[in-house]
Order: sequence, then structure tokens, then C-alpha cells
Amino acid sequence: MAVLAVWPVSTVFAQIPSPGAPADTVLPSVEIYSEFQRVDPYGNIVDADKGSSPREILSPAVPRNRHASFHVAVTVPPGENFFLFVVPNPLDACGVEMYREHFVQTAHGWIPDTLSELHSLPEFGIMPDPDQAIPGQNTRVYLLDLWIPPTAPPPGFRIEVQMKMGYFYVRPLEIRIIPVDVPNPPAAGHRSKDPLPEVEAGAALSAAGALKGYFSGRIADRDEKPSTIREIIRRNAMEDMMLAGSLDSRQTGPKEMKRFWKSIPTGPEGEWYLRIRDYIYRKASKRS
Repeated sequence: MAVLAVWPVSTVFAQIPSPGAPADTVLPSVEIYSEFQRVDPYGNIVDADKGSSPREILSPAVPRNRHASFHVAVTVPPGENFFLFVVPNPLDACGVEMYREHFVQTAHGWIPDTLSELHSLPEFGIMPDPDQAIPGQNTRVYLLDLWIPPTAPPPGFRIEVQMKMGYFYVRPLEIRIIPVDVPNPPAAGHRSKDPLPEVEAGAALSAAGALKGYFSGRIADRDEKPSTIREIIRRNAMEDMMLAGSLDSRQTGPKEMKRFWKSIPTGPEGEWYLRIRDYIYRKASKRS
């Protein structure tokens, strides 16, 4: 878990583009995306994850005893450096792990996949990333992995992702706690052996294996410490299935979940899996 440090400043400045700035000027920013929208080294959603109406991450609902994961994209002009902070309020509201995302060059462009954990925050970064040497890079991407403890009280808490480059650029999240615990995996459980999709495949497909395993009655279990974005997504989907299995089987049992899955449009791109998660969370909220 990353050790957090809070910058001693009371004023947060928003990004204000300069009047008359050229269209191709790189303006500093920090943005937060769902786990199903990977970002390339130029601040764009990778083609495989684009959807017609991507979800804006403002106030996600999360049950207890589970993870919530987000991509954090930091864009600054090449040749500049920055500090990156993560500040929960209160500081002990959740567990925080932060990872650097490393890009893989594919026939479809640069796609982030492998992860390396940050052991302390703030993170100091420069653009472009000297470890990657990507021509023209203006965006570095991180994976923010939150752990919501079983003791987390409703209604929730606030967390801010802050990037400092002269000024502070801030993206807040209001985490809403669903007062239902995701069960711990049974001792007799087994880890999914289904292979993960290729890096070039849509990110949501990394959750599909856990979903289809649930349909067939297999016991889901959390992966060991994930080392790629695809493993993070699969782990989170396994947690969703463990929650679904603990609720009323007439609403979230395998047959009902399969029926709901067939009722929504799915594909290799976009965030279709979030509709599955929303369905489970709605049923969990009613039980609470």
C-alpha cells in the first residue's frame, strides 16, 4: 500500500487555458476514467475501449470488502515534470494502492497493460517517461486501486487526485458506500484458469471470464496480487460475482444474471460490463 503524503497547501487552482493558445498546445490536466477505458500515451482512449457514451466518473457506489479501480491520466507538455498526490478524506477512509501503467506497442497503437506499484506518494514524474521512450508522449497513466474495508461507514467519503505542476489540478471522487459486504472467498475456492484476452481486446472482455464462470456455477476467487490491468479487471469482476452469489438467487443467481446479460448490448468495446455491475449493486442496495 502506498504511503500517502499531503501537500501543505490550502488553495487548489483549476486549469485555465490561455486565451489564443494554439489548437495543438498541450494543456496540463489530470483525468479519471473507469477501469474499462484505457488511455494511450497521448491522452486518448484506446480504440478497443471506445464507446458511444463513456461514463463520467464522479460519484461511484462501492460495497464494502472489495476493490474499486480507476485509470488516472496525467497530461503535461513534454519536457515538464509534475507531482501526483492521492488524498482520501478522512485519510484512513480506504486502502490506497497506486501503480504506474506501462505501455505495450501493438498493431493498434500503444496500449497500457503491465503495472508497477508505487510504494510512496506523492509520485514525481517527468514527460515523456524515460523508461518508455515513446515518441511524442504527453500523457502518463496510473492505476488507482482503492480497498473499501468492511468497517467503512455510509454514506461514504471524498478522495482527491491532485497533480501539481506550478498550480494544482484536482479531480475529486465522492465514493458512496453500499452497506453490504462482499463475502470472502471460501477456503475450497479455486482461481479462474480461463485465459485472459489479448492486450488488444476490449478491456471489458477481461471481466467476461468471471461472468461466464458464474453462469456455469464455478466458485469465483480473487486473483493473487495482479500485475496487469487485465488481471485487475478480472479480480474486480470476481468480487462482483461473489457479491451476486450472496444475494437473493431469484434476482442475482446464475440464471437471472445470464438473462440480464442477454438483455443488454455487449461487444468487445466500451463499458458494457458496468451495466452488469450496476444491476448487482442495485439489488445489493435494496437488501441493505
